[in-house]
Amino acid sequence: LVYELDEELKFLRKYYLMDPDEVAAKMAAVAAQGSAMPTASTATIQSGVFVTVEIKPDRIDDFLKAMMVDVTNSREKSLDPGCLRFDLLRDRDDPNKFVFYEAYIDDAAAAFHKTTDHYKSWAEFKSSGGVVSQAVTKVDTSSIPGGWAFQTQVSDRILVMSAVVVTVEIKPERIDDFLRAMEDDVTKSRNKSLDPGCVRFDLLRDREDPNKFYFYEAYTDDVAAAFHKTTSHYKSWADFKASGGVTSQAVVKVATDSIP
Repeated sequence: LVYELDEELKFLRKYYLMDPDEVAAKMAAVAAQGSAMPTASTATIQSGVFVTVEIKPDRIDDFLKAMMVDVTNSREKSLDPGCLRFDLLRDRDDPNKFVFYEAYIDDAAAAFHKTTDHYKSWAEFKSSGGVVSQAVTKVDTSSIPGGWAFQTQVSDRILVMSAVVVTVEIKPERIDDFLRAMEDDVTKSRNKSLDPGCVRFDLLRDREDPNKFYFYEAYTDDVAAAFHKTTSHYKSWADFKASGGVTSQAVVKVATDSIP
């Protein structure tokens, strides 16, 4: 994917260098969610998780087979009606580490997910001893005012070659300033005319620590991610950070293009 910019780095157009049929085939095969996206009336999630797992190298293929069943069926409303999103992401620095990003309407919907046959595919793989380690972080967007934190518009079905899960701890007295800055960054990042390579941007809050937040950002590629950092809406976040409102920050780089 090539982005054409003018001399002031403003977006002009994008196009693919690959054969159009090959592009279409890859896009159709990507594990990107579309059919299970919420409507505009479902603007928040009460129950979400980031699950980070390390898989034994010799069990990667088995893991991906199990997760294909779990992920794809979780997106089917008839099978998992309360699941709003399920992405599987691979750590770009460690190919044995993966992140599940799961979003549910509420805790009841998340509990129902664990009763399904497709969840059983993951549970059985885990019980077989293929997982080296697992960590779960519970998040939501319902505790973030305004209903803008979870992206409701349908994402394009494209490969995500550049994504990040950013963890930040914010000074308690600066939470309101942080949310104002992030509303500008998050909502404008979703605007294709302002940030054409941004596929998704969600802001989530830790359910156990109200001062801790997570950015889930997905871009078509590294060029698109770099372009995002040139925008005026990114500057809202950068200026807040420069003002001293952030206690700590950690970034995990992930992608989907390395998942067959």
